[in-house]
Amino acid sequence: YNVVCMSEDAHRRTRELKDFLYANLYRHYRVMRMAVKAERLTTSLFQAYINEPLILPVHVQNLIGTRPLERVVCDYIAGMTDCYATEEHNKLLDPNTLP
Repeated sequence: YNVVCMSEDAHRRTRELKDFLYANLYRHYRVMRMAVKAERLTTSLFQAYINEPLILPVHVQNLIGTRPLERVVCDYIAGMTDCYATEEHNKLLDPNTLP
């Protein structure tokens, strides 16, 4: 049994706002493009580090014995800024970027 609930008008306005935000912000093509890029970048970094853990910084490599490799890599990537992740991706995977 609900003690407090929204009025029909508030419910309608909330729905209109959500519809607007999804159509014009959350699902905007530019936002979606960046989300796809970010997913590709983080997936590439994850695979590179999993396939060759010796390319991880030494302080991160030292954590591998204490936790599963996948968890260590996830935590390392999660702690990266967007700029750092992009730089790492370029250093590791772009043949035109020097390490």
